[in-house]
Formats: sequence, structure tokens, C-alpha cells
Amino acid sequence: MPVHATVLAAGLGRRLGGRAKAALEIDGVSLLERLVAALRAAGVDRVEVVVGGPHQAVLTALAARSGAGVVAHRLAAPDLIDSQRLALAHHQAQAPCVDLMLTVADLPGLSAADLSGLLAAWRQRVPGVEAMRPVVDGTVGHPLLLAAPLAARLAATGAGVREGLAALGMRAQPWPGTTRGPVDDLDTPEDLARLRQALAPARVDWRAPATGSA
Repeated sequence: MPVHATVLAAGLGRRLGGRAKAALEIDGVSLLERLVAALRAAGVDRVEVVVGGPHQAVLTALAARSGAGVVAHRLAAPDLIDSQRLALAHHQAQAPCVDLMLTVADLPGLSAADLSGLLAAWRQRVPGVEAMRPVVDGTVGHPLLLAAPLAARLAATGAGVREGLAALGMRAQPWPGTTRGPVDDLDTPEDLARLRQALAPARVDWRAPATGSA
């Protein structure tokens, strides 16, 4: 059964100086490109990226470079719930009979192995399970997998994922992750410092903006 993935990458990155988290590079490869490659390696059939706000241009270019589709906000400063609503509505318009994987973009350690394990558990789930997500050492992580019928019901609520699941009386089945990849995100300067320390001597930084000639 096919699974499509939507990466939520429209965050403003306020706590990191207003920089696009998904554009952070590890040895020259952005987090977004790494994530799209991992999703494909795990067997996801189609990957799209929600972009918007001040980083829309750079993220659109990165999505195109990775071969992912783009879902663009009309909002000037979308938050995560706005992106969830847009992702759900777009999925219903494009592939309403396909299961949906939703993930944030700022998970530097999320690997194809993590994703493959989650997808294997999803395909072997017992009847009645319509949502699943990783839980590592008691911490809820990403991605979130939604069966196509539940994705449709969530889209119809017009709410974000958490609020929509609560309104429907639904809970995601926990999948016990074995690495920190699904839960260690990049939000603060402290997170960035830990990532640089963990990956040293790899270069972990944003690409310098191009400068024009006089």
C-alpha cells in the first residue's frame, strides 16, 4: 500500500535568529535534502514539502533540488498548525485514498532505518489502528502516520493534528523507536551546539548568501 509524505518546513526559526532550520547543512547537504532522501530510501512513494513565510524561496529551491513537490502557503507567517491544516487539505485534494505521513523538517538524526522501521510496523498494524508515531524514552516524536480515512476526517475538522485527533477521540499508536532520530529536533542555539559537537568534525552551518559583483 502506498504512503505519501508531507514535510512541514515553513517554520520561521525565530529561536535560531530567524534562519530556515531545514536549510541548515551538514557537510554541504541541507536537512531538507537529507530528509527527502531518507524518506525515499525507506520506500515512501511521494514526498511534498510545505513552505512559506520569509524562507519560502530558499526552501522551494531545496525542495526542487531534492525532487520533492512544493505546497506553498499564502500566509505571510504560518505556524505549525497552519502547515498541518494546509498539508491535510492538499493531501485530500491530491491523494485522498493514500495513507499520509506528516513530519517536521528539523530532525537531523532521522534516518532511513528509523523510517523503514516505522513503516514496517504501520503495514503490520492490527485492524482499527489509524494513526501511529514514534515514542522514544517516553518522548513522542515524528513522523505521524495517518490512515487515509482518518486523514480525511482530520482535514474536515479544520483543526491542527493534535486538536483534531482529540476532537475525534483518537490517539496515535506508539511505535517504540530505538534511536533518538525521531525526537531530537533543532529549535534552539543549544540544540545547534549539541549537534555540532556530536557531528564534529563535520561542517554544520547555513550556506553563506551569494554576493553579487559590483
